[in-house]
Amino acid sequence: MLTAGGIWQTGEGAYVYAKAILAQYLLHAAWERTLEGEIRARSWAWSDTWPVARLRVDRLGIDQIVLAGASGRSLAFGAGHVTGTAAPGQSGNSVISGHRDTHFRFLKNLEAGDRIQVILPNGLTRLYAVQICL
Repeated sequence: MLTAGGIWQTGEGAYVYAKAILAQYLLHAAWERTLEGEIRARSWAWSDTWPVARLRVDRLGIDQIVLAGASGRSLAFGAGHVTGTAAPGQSGNSVISGHRDTHFRFLKNLEAGDRIQVILPNGLTRLYAVQICL
């Protein structure tokens, strides 16, 4: 019985990991459709979010899709743009949220001068440089 439980738990872990990999593939495919002009390109039929930007930090190998909204369901798959703040790339304060132990884990490795690229749905890129303020 204990062996069966262990096999079950291992299978559950593998399923969650496989689902996360598939989700990233689907998010990037939706991003490509967004760049082609599709409005609210959903990654899968029942998705309640869509790509609004792409976040890249080349030095760290980071390439993530930013989703509309910052609900728990959105943040389970990637970074999320907080509703009510300026859209990424627009004037004003734009807030992008993410879990510090998954998609935003890389923040602890940022160094002064690192470049963060925010790619917008129209294909334009906004560049930001990290500054360390103490």
